[in-house]
Amino acid sequence: MSDASVLVVFREQASGHRALAAAAGLGVPLTVVALAPREERVRCGVQTGALDDAICDAALRELSSARALLGRRPLADRFVVVRTRGDGDLARWARTAGLRRALVGARRAVLGVRARDGVARALAQAGLDVNVIA
Repeated sequence: MSDASVLVVFREQASGHRALAAAAGLGVPLTVVALAPREERVRCGVQTGALDDAICDAALRELSSARALLGRRPLADRFVVVRTRGDGDLARWARTAGLRRALVGARRAVLGVRARDGVARALAQAGLDVNVIA
């Protein structure tokens, strides 16, 4: 992985579209990631993989949307679904991939209050230069 590649954590919402557009304007290869959180183990009841599969399918649709938004580019962009159990999983994956910079679309504000973004925080704690795009 090239050090020049920029990580884009894509969310299918307006701020995710703006983060993708901002990253595309940098003129470097992008690694566009859609997150697929895994189901936590169930203490009682039956655990099913159906929820994990549905979440992964939704992440694949998000990547398809990101690919369409970027259009054809002469750069070697990558599109990856990262299955996570927590925010730190993506940060570890990004460090292993050699990524140094990340753009993240801000989370939606609920009742006018924007919650802290655990993904952005974990990436920053892992040493990436993180920009949250509102």
